[in-house]
Amino acid sequence: MKQAIESYQQNQVLGLNSKTLEQQIFARLCYQLSHCLAGDDEFALLKVMADCRFFWVTLRARLQDDEHPYPLELRQDLISLADIVLHELLKDAEQADLNLVLAISQQLADALKA
Repeated sequence: MKQAIESYQQNQVLGLNSKTLEQQIFARLCYQLSHCLAGDDEFALLKVMADCRFFWVTLRARLQDDEHPYPLELRQDLISLADIVLHELLKDAEQADLNLVLAISQQLADALKA
């Protein structure tokens, strides 16, 4: 997953379609997170939580860039969502509302696909 996120960051520098990349990464993270929530592999869950944190931090930083193509109001709303998700992802796995993280991430993946 880290390779996909690094590819996302590199493509941002190259100016490639961030919407498509964001959708693909969200879809992968959602798949991995839902798979971990359905299982009992604690290590896999911790890994996907770290991947989610890394991506959300990257996305949040990117949204703060004045040259980001999204309108300011949308960027501010997405930054607020990122803050909510990151708040959960900074908790221990047992305490985090990972269903909320999954729901927000899935909604964004679906919205970016449209």
